[in-house]
Amino acid sequence: MTEYREITNEITGGPEFLFNATLLKIGENTLTNSNDKEYKIVTLEFNLPDGEEVERTAMCYASNYEQGVEIGKAYLCNLSFDEEGKPQIRMSHLSNADRASAEDFAGLFQGAKLLINDDLVM
Repeated sequence: MTEYREITNEITGGPEFLFNATLLKIGENTLTNSNDKEYKIVTLEFNLPDGEEVERTAMCYASNYEQGVEIGKAYLCNLSFDEEGKPQIRMSHLSNADRASAEDFAGLFQGAKLLINDDLVM
């Protein structure tokens, strides 16, 4: 199940969402946006908030795909909405699939242990 984390765009003040998606396909054509930044269209697989698994396209800028991306690997994505309310997804080269969770370290702070004269004291 895809988890979405809401953030605030520092420039626009609008909401954006970070999530992981699996890269299925990288487009062959290199395109250029209105800011002269090159990107490719990629196809991603992820779950919508209602749980439905979907394949959707996204943009992956050259500064990301030039870092090296692999088909079948999960990458961090950013979802924002344009002025007309249409969703825009951008895929990063950063893999966030195996990020640590709080549950991984649940027992870490259960009790302080001290070693005094080679004896374990709780």
